[in-house]
Amino acid sequence: MNISSVIVNAQPGRAGAVRSGLEQTPGVEIHAATEDGKFVVTIETDDDGETVGTYDRLSRMDGVMSVAMVYHQFESDPEKEA
Repeated sequence: MNISSVIVNAQPGRAGAVRSGLEQTPGVEIHAATEDGKFVVTIETDDDGETVGTYDRLSRMDGVMSVAMVYHQFESDPEKEA
């Protein structure tokens, strides 16, 4: 499992629309938000390709100015290693 933490910056006045889009994106969870449209978000996916795809979707989301990755971690699935 890939776990990434990102900061999403919404365009002025678009925070509500960006929040809605984030909430509807599979594997994405909002952990904190500011009134001026900055969101602390995690992305959880099964592999690197899904992580890159989700990151790209967030960066292309209507109302998003930027997406910056802060942290990335890979955790192996113990059931798949056995």
